[in-house]
Amino acid sequence: MTLVPLALASITLPVQGEPLLDELAHKAFDYFWEQSHPSTGFTKDRAANFVSSDSYTTASVASTGFALSAYALGSERGWTDRASALARTQATLYALRTVWQKSHGWYYHFVDWRTGQRVWSSEVSSIDTAILLMGALTAERYFQDPAVTSHVDAMLAAVDWSWMLTDGGSKPASQTFCMGWKPESGFLPYRWDTYSELMGLYLLALGHWPSMPANCWTAWTRPQVSYDGYHMLVGGPLFMHQMSHVFFSFQNTRDGLGYDYWGEGRQATLANRKYCINNPKHYAGFSDVFWGLSAGDTPDGYMALGAPGNIVDNGTVVPTSAVASVMFTPLESQAAAAHFKSAYPSAYGKYGFANGINPGRNWRSPDVIGIDLGMMMLGIADFQDHFAHRWFMSHPVPRTGMARVGFKAYKPLGSSGPKSGG
Repeated sequence: MTLVPLALASITLPVQGEPLLDELAHKAFDYFWEQSHPSTGFTKDRAANFVSSDSYTTASVASTGFALSAYALGSERGWTDRASALARTQATLYALRTVWQKSHGWYYHFVDWRTGQRVWSSEVSSIDTAILLMGALTAERYFQDPAVTSHVDAMLAAVDWSWMLTDGGSKPASQTFCMGWKPESGFLPYRWDTYSELMGLYLLALGHWPSMPANCWTAWTRPQVSYDGYHMLVGGPLFMHQMSHVFFSFQNTRDGLGYDYWGEGRQATLANRKYCINNPKHYAGFSDVFWGLSAGDTPDGYMALGAPGNIVDNGTVVPTSAVASVMFTPLESQAAAAHFKSAYPSAYGKYGFANGINPGRNWRSPDVIGIDLGMMMLGIADFQDHFAHRWFMSHPVPRTGMARVGFKAYKPLGSSGPKSGG
């Protein structure tokens, strides 16, 4: 295996740009189709990318949520027939309701993909349940099938929003969600109280639960970071600026506080890329077409890589994170995708790019990770025709949530930061 870059591309739209995006999205779909259990439909957290099989048996609830959106996209793009996609969706939703271990309507983060029973002493996860629900709502709107609708409505109805907001009633004045709960120790000591992937969780609650206080939207902080002319919220790993965006349509909108979150996502992406261009730690390979610091595999284990802001950088990039931002940065992301594929062919497997590439240490991850493929797949689809945005946002829950916190359309005049646009 060699990871010495073969060539450096310039920042121009690659000739193979759109076909490569189609190929990457199709490979991501293949992951969700092939790495979901044939009986339960539960989707593996990760899978091997360069060998024919692996011994992984752990499913992720967020990965399963992305799988539900993948079946809709696969049907739309012709990667599978509609009847097969619908049958898989129905079976997965049924097993989610009846088999996956949960508490108060919230799902355990990791389970055995065959039995749905909790593994790794994982928590009941608020954010990962939200990702599952976003994927389920996308599928429900796309298929318009009575059985799918019945399952998704029941899943939503089962969620005890107050339980996670108030730590089971012990914090009745709480305005921020707890990150999770474990039967051995109770509610986790961490809260969703600073800008991150949390937006989808809050907007779902606001849209579905009439008693959810609207001021919960203003209760979490929005620390601003500036770097080399770019202005954003928090900075850090790219996934925090992508997870909610691939479902919720924030472009050309502002909330009641005046924040342009789509503009923020673009700024965070460009700043992440600029950090890699500047390459302050002088790592091999970093350039205008080799960037993407996000949570993923590294030679030192799984890490939440990120910059600027809270900088974590060991010379590894997560290629799917650069591509997922194609909805924000079409030229830059497509140029990076073309470079990853042409310069590091040994890091391109049956499901696309290895989860992490570190040229300086001649290393690439042997695996892909479901949630990273899911964000990339939907980021591509939203760039191409707003697939997830169109279907997910056609459901009243996300529309109601955004309306309750004052999202309104506006015509941006620039992209200087989170409150840009005039």
